[in-house]
Amino acid sequence: IHLIGEIKGGKGFEYSQLYCKWEFRSGTEWRLLEGKDSGETFEEEIDPCISKYVLWDHPFDAHFACRTIRGWPKIFVEVWGIKDGRDSLAGYGIGTVPCHQGEYTIKVHCWRPLDPNNDAQGSLLGVYPELELKDLLLSSCDRFGLETETTGVVKVKIGVM
Repeated sequence: IHLIGEIKGGKGFEYSQLYCKWEFRSGTEWRLLEGKDSGETFEEEIDPCISKYVLWDHPFDAHFACRTIRGWPKIFVEVWGIKDGRDSLAGYGIGTVPCHQGEYTIKVHCWRPLDPNNDAQGSLLGVYPELELKDLLLSSCDRFGLETETTGVVKVKIGVM
């Protein structure tokens, strides 16, 4: 499978300066042949007079080989905001790569964990809890009981060959 596209941008996040870390995650029977399966966009500042959409247009190109369809790739995104020189988590999200050949636009809905002990810290200081083990994002069973809030949406254009 060959994945070509770009991390287009995002909207709905509370920060005016944002960047996105991304990664294709797949099963153990999949391996990367060529290209990169992870990366990071540049930091972009939103001009609220023009738009509430951050534009990254960050390209990706990854070529995978597999022995089985089990473990089909997903795209994992981590959006970070910058406020007063401090990087803070703006949201995590996962999107499923379409399994049919063609061009697609995926909207990856993002969320972040709430701090059950001190939710004033996030709103006052802009500091939010992060997950130590990001692998739990891929398993819905492990997320049960985790309190979260919706933060924004990342738009990904992807071609599947």
